[in-house]
Amino acid sequence: MGKLIVQCIRDRDWRCRAGSIFGLALLIAVVVYGRIVMSSAPTPTRLVVYAFSTQEEVLTQSIFPAFEEAWRVRTGQNLTIEGVFGPSETLAGQINLGAPADVALFSNAQNMTHLKVGRRVRVDNQPVAVSHTPMVIVTRPGNPWAISDFFDLAQPGLQLLHADPRTSGAGQWAVLAEYGSALSQADDQQVAQTQLEAIWHNVRLLGASARATLTLFELGAGDAFVTYEHDALLAQERGVLLEIVVPPRTIVAQHIAVIVDDNVTPAELTVAQAFVEYLLSDAGQQAFSYYHLRPADPQGEQFLEILQPFTVEDLGDWSRAYIQVLETIWQTEIEPHLDLEPTPTMLGTGE
Repeated sequence: MGKLIVQCIRDRDWRCRAGSIFGLALLIAVVVYGRIVMSSAPTPTRLVVYAFSTQEEVLTQSIFPAFEEAWRVRTGQNLTIEGVFGPSETLAGQINLGAPADVALFSNAQNMTHLKVGRRVRVDNQPVAVSHTPMVIVTRPGNPWAISDFFDLAQPGLQLLHADPRTSGAGQWAVLAEYGSALSQADDQQVAQTQLEAIWHNVRLLGASARATLTLFELGAGDAFVTYEHDALLAQERGVLLEIVVPPRTIVAQHIAVIVDDNVTPAELTVAQAFVEYLLSDAGQQAFSYYHLRPADPQGEQFLEILQPFTVEDLGDWSRAYIQVLETIWQTEIEPHLDLEPTPTMLGTGE
């Protein structure tokens, strides 16, 4: 078109020049309009979610794609959610070191305390409970050790697997279950500590996460281990040969979500808040339920099969239980005396 305009100017043909000028104006209008449309069109959005290992299926197979579509319908924006999965303690450490998580799903509230200490979240930021699950015992089909309660895990000769409390939220919940089940029955801290020590006398292998521990069990290691009910049920659905024992007294693990204030930009905050709200919506809660997680706000009838369910608040709260049970008893009295077998290298880092 530029050559045509130049030629028309040289030829001094007013009809040609008028048509060329009109064409040039039209071209400019198209370019300007295109730039306006491009500048006003919704830009793609990315959300980075860090989550503990047993949440991978429910998030990647259900919640992520459903929320991406809901966000597109609501805003016209294309949203991509990137998930990173692993042991809770490890994820919290990575975020404190600068990992780019916008939202984190942790197995317990203590992990959020770590982020507050690391100044990654505001002190007044409160965790949002998104689901619950009781801690159960997984054993071999037929329950050859006749396990019915946590104290049965102290039987002489039993080979016990355990998620590592140093890295795994599941490992920490399991310790509190093993300790608290005796405390809730005897109301005696020394009795509870004695049971915990007796159980850990049988621990032979540690997995970095709940999933790593399950993998050890699938490979034939150990006679039993303690884990989340929902993950044991998912394993059964996948065809893993195991039996689930629901102890009469067990702790109900509460899982949380938190927005990582230090990482979220003002532009990302809206989608991060909407994502957390989606987890609590009917659609989000139904997705959790489909993967055997119990509601964010469970009612009493949700745990009728458990004689005496208890929570971390019955042990004081997470900060107190962490100091009194995990640091003072487990790290100081139990961990230094563990008699562990070497863990396969491929399983040493969890998910």
